[in-house]
Amino acid sequence: MVTARDAHPDQMTRPYTAILRMTGTPPGAAYVEVDGDAVRVHMGWAFHAEVARPAIASVAQFHRVVSVGVHGWNGRWIVNGAHQPIARIELHVDARARVLGVPVRLRELLVSVDDVAELERLLLG
Repeated sequence: MVTARDAHPDQMTRPYTAILRMTGTPPGAAYVEVDGDAVRVHMGWAFHAEVARPAIASVAQFHRVVSVGVHGWNGRWIVNGAHQPIARIELHVDARARVLGVPVRLRELLVSVDDVAELERLLLG
């Protein structure tokens, strides 16, 4: 889905959709939104980040991952409802995100999206 605000749903696959719904992170609440100078990434109540677009250093295809959900440590976070395709977003400077309401450092974000190339085009122009 691409709207005027360029919101892209987080890619989700079965059977994880049902599990993620039960944890309060359904497909409709998992998305990447590009709006002017900001990028917002949500996965229900479990993850939220807002990053200034100039802070994005690169966007690239990342290899298939095993897990789904929200996981991370030390600035590197994965927010996904599918094993692939995964976009790797690296930042020039650290940003802040919230995981389960707790503030965390964000320097690299891995997120499942329908089209990594399209996300790269939107974020880096």
